[in-house]
Amino acid sequence: MKTTRRLFAALTLGALLVGQAMAQGKVTIYSAAPQDLLDHVVPAFEKSSKLKVELIKGGSGDLINRLKAEKGRQGADVLFSVSTEVIEANAALFSKYTPENVKYLADIFKVNDAAVPFTAVANSFGINTKQLTPAQYPKTWLDLANPMYKGKISAARPDKSGSAFIQLGVILQIYGEEKGWDLYAKILDNTVLSNSSGAVSKFVNDGEAAIGLSNEDTLLKFKAGGGPVEIVYPADGTSALADSMALSATPGNPEGGKAFINYMLSREAQEILDGVGRRTVRSDVISKNALTPLNKIKVIKYDDDWAGANRARILAKWNDLLLNKK
Repeated sequence: MKTTRRLFAALTLGALLVGQAMAQGKVTIYSAAPQDLLDHVVPAFEKSSKLKVELIKGGSGDLINRLKAEKGRQGADVLFSVSTEVIEANAALFSKYTPENVKYLADIFKVNDAAVPFTAVANSFGINTKQLTPAQYPKTWLDLANPMYKGKISAARPDKSGSAFIQLGVILQIYGEEKGWDLYAKILDNTVLSNSSGAVSKFVNDGEAAIGLSNEDTLLKFKAGGGPVEIVYPADGTSALADSMALSATPGNPEGGKAFINYMLSREAQEILDGVGRRTVRSDVISKNALTPLNKIKVIKYDDDWAGANRARILAKWNDLLLNKK
């Protein structure tokens, strides 16, 4: 009996020491988040956890492709700041993990299989106020099809950017696929494409584009900094969706990855996110930033499940449109 107890104690201690060792050292995070956001949350996590973060940045499409190439090998511990449907559409690349701090999530947010929400962000139009007068601002997705905006719109590629894919999905869900694809094709004809939505916001601020289809937080950064940027939420509807994170299926440091995910739902991290213009997902954190309250925006009920299930088909159709772009 004593031998059994000693063996059990030794195994328990061994498991504890392994867990502690895994939570020490380095956490590898693949992220599509804007640099400004990372500059705030990564050092705060490192200070809180005593872990060092190795950061690999890219668009969500490029990061998914990298994870696919590494499948079965230890690479990323966490994929951070991509849309929920990107994670759902590539479920085999991730492990289901429900962090302790999930109990503080507001009711409208949920852990969706492996995808854990850490902030919410709305799609919007960024306007360069030196190039367009308020009377010339597009107010709806329909307005963006106007030939007067030919070559004046900047947007990211939906095969490279999760937020750009959501923009396309919003149009299809508002107007239905037949009318939605027709509308999107006309918008695409007016658009100059880039690989990331973060770049789109900078193009608007720098005067390289009169209109940019981007996330509200990156546009707010330039507006708050005194740039000639106005934020318009389309009157025919937009999305306000969770930006998510997920534990890799083959993490090199699973305990460290879990620590990062749980930290991002902590009060400290959520207050940092609010300070850089992101919407909090915790019910007990009151926003102090300058974003327009969601109750003053027409927010549609975006269907993540539909978007994830149809992602490959939608991107194939988008590629066909791109080949025929005028």
